[in-house]
Amino acid sequence: MLHKIILTNSLVFFCLWAQAQESRFFMPKEIRQAYEKGTRGMDGKPGLKYWQNTADYKLEVKVEPATRRIDGKGTAVYNNQSPDDLNTLVVRLYYDVFRKANPRAERVDPEDIGEGVELKKLVLNGKSLEIGGREVQRYGTNLFIRLAEPLKAGQKATLDCEWTQYVPLTNERTGVADSTSFFIAYWYPQFAVYDDVFGWDTQDYSLRTEFYNNLGNFDVKITVPKSFSVWATGVLQNAQEIYPKAVFDRYQKALKSTETVQILQASDLKVGYANLSETWHFKAEEVSDFAFAMSDHYLWDAATQKVDNREVLVSSVYPQADAENYQELTAIQQQIMKHFSEDVPGIPYPYPRFTTFIGLQGGGMEFPMMAYNQNEDEGLTAHEMYHSYFPMYVRINERRFAWMDEGWADYITDIVMKRYLAKDPEPLFGAYKTSIQEMMGSYEDLPLITSSQFMDDSNYGYASYPLPAFVYSMLHHHLGDDLFKKAYQEYIRRWAKKSPTPYDFFYTFENVSKQDLSWLWKPWFFEQGYADIQIKGFQGGQLTIQNKGNRPVPVYVEIAYKDGKEDKILASAATWQKGAEQKITIPNAAQVKSLSVNGNVADLNEMDNFYPSLKEQVKEFTILDGIYGVYLIQGYNIEMTVMQKEGLPFLKLPAAGMESYLMPKADGSYTTLDKMLLIEFKEESGKITGLKAQLRQYGIEIQGTKK
Repeated sequence: MLHKIILTNSLVFFCLWAQAQESRFFMPKEIRQAYEKGTRGMDGKPGLKYWQNTADYKLEVKVEPATRRIDGKGTAVYNNQSPDDLNTLVVRLYYDVFRKANPRAERVDPEDIGEGVELKKLVLNGKSLEIGGREVQRYGTNLFIRLAEPLKAGQKATLDCEWTQYVPLTNERTGVADSTSFFIAYWYPQFAVYDDVFGWDTQDYSLRTEFYNNLGNFDVKITVPKSFSVWATGVLQNAQEIYPKAVFDRYQKALKSTETVQILQASDLKVGYANLSETWHFKAEEVSDFAFAMSDHYLWDAATQKVDNREVLVSSVYPQADAENYQELTAIQQQIMKHFSEDVPGIPYPYPRFTTFIGLQGGGMEFPMMAYNQNEDEGLTAHEMYHSYFPMYVRINERRFAWMDEGWADYITDIVMKRYLAKDPEPLFGAYKTSIQEMMGSYEDLPLITSSQFMDDSNYGYASYPLPAFVYSMLHHHLGDDLFKKAYQEYIRRWAKKSPTPYDFFYTFENVSKQDLSWLWKPWFFEQGYADIQIKGFQGGQLTIQNKGNRPVPVYVEIAYKDGKEDKILASAATWQKGAEQKITIPNAAQVKSLSVNGNVADLNEMDNFYPSLKEQVKEFTILDGIYGVYLIQGYNIEMTVMQKEGLPFLKLPAAGMESYLMPKADGSYTTLDKMLLIEFKEESGKITGLKAQLRQYGIEIQGTKK
């Protein structure tokens, strides 16, 4: 009965605030004005007056591998579907990030620094424009075109241009994989976004924050030497004119095969491979960008994956020298796509192609229907594929709200990897402790609503990836699988091919769940703070805990009994709405040996989360002084430090953002408090010489040598 009363009150409150302006948490004026204009609704749906401008491209590009020179020409049509008359058009020249004197957030190869994009021709609606004159100004990575007459609502502008630029040696999201393998993105002059919230997006590209693009159609012809093959966004239109018969036959076979077909084989490349034509023709409809890759020595595997009665061609393109590492990559991609499409989020993969091209220097980078990845790692593969949903299908403004796509990519990847592939039933919020423990509650721990453009190397990664993933995991745990999936699917459907703000996300989940979730939104997105759970006492079978911080987190009590048995008690983060102090009844309390609260959840002070205290528990074990020191991790060129902190063994792995007290185990090994890292120290002739560690969070094992 009490549950029903609480729910009824929640529904009444929900209905009241939904009819009024937001007063529960801060709403900036740009967002508020969008609701006032009716372009967005406080039920989380696009408003009746929602609009978005689009841009369509017909492009021709030639790449000269020896010099890395890109010569392009083409026509872009900008459709002003806004209610505004535009006096200026903004065009992005992303490669101007390499232009002399332009600011950059990352170090680049000195050879890349030069003139950026060399514009040879610029014609607007049939009129030639003079760059650097009154009409056209170039600042940062943007080109501003002043219009003699406004582009009125409903009108189109046609921009013809010719340009030259160079594939960067700096292999950062795009660039040179090796001397004859390139991944080419951000290669054409691109209309910037003009939207209902911020107007023109004029932020410069600095190599840190990512992208926000218009929806559009692409018709692209790519010319390369015949010895090179090309993979790109969209569907190849002239395959029979390109591929030699044997390769074309394999390509046709792959289009109908669920088993991997090696389309480009080592035997092809041994005999001086050459395609039939130099020009490749691709088309892509309703996508936000276009990228392509090329190589004269990469192998190509492909197979189809059935998605919602469609056949999606899934491809893996990789260096011939490393072929043995990639034999299963296509099958892995098929499996991941199936889980994304049928399980979580349960929205069919929305495009006809997906290609993973290997060669990036570190990590991975997403593009419509493509990923540029470092290696075959399953988690990386899934993360980059998931970006097909966010920010591609749901067009996130990553420049301001990176957490709206990176956080989801991290979280949904973890669901697939842990629940479906590893069959691990543990709550997913336990995966993020080591990544957020050190930063939480610090000066750099800014509210998530902070625009990503104001983050730097100290907090951009934290605020974009593990922190939002942790919050999503709490939301999921609170709502439960069915309601969470229902709300998440509705969010994607509502905003497919559109551009939501954080408030559209908040309101959609509240609208679908019929709950006021401001208890979660406000402290985690709008306030600085931390979670700090403390055991206040354990008496009479009652465990008393307190949250001394302002941020709610789930309660996860692990119970160890004297007979060796274990038990767990788990409660939603919403439990803290009932007060900062909670009492939990512990079963079979007289037989309890030890208790821990939130050992796998980020907490400001972990020392008061254990009964008996951590120090008392560690007293039962002998800690060898020889374990303390610095260990060089083999193959990664990073260091792990094991030290004493408050009389207890403590680990720091700065490169992974990990730090934790170490709990000794009866078999002589040690584990972090969240149990995500297990360490076995190596001993030779009575001395500790190294260690072996299993990082459960990443599914890898590392070896360390003591310095």
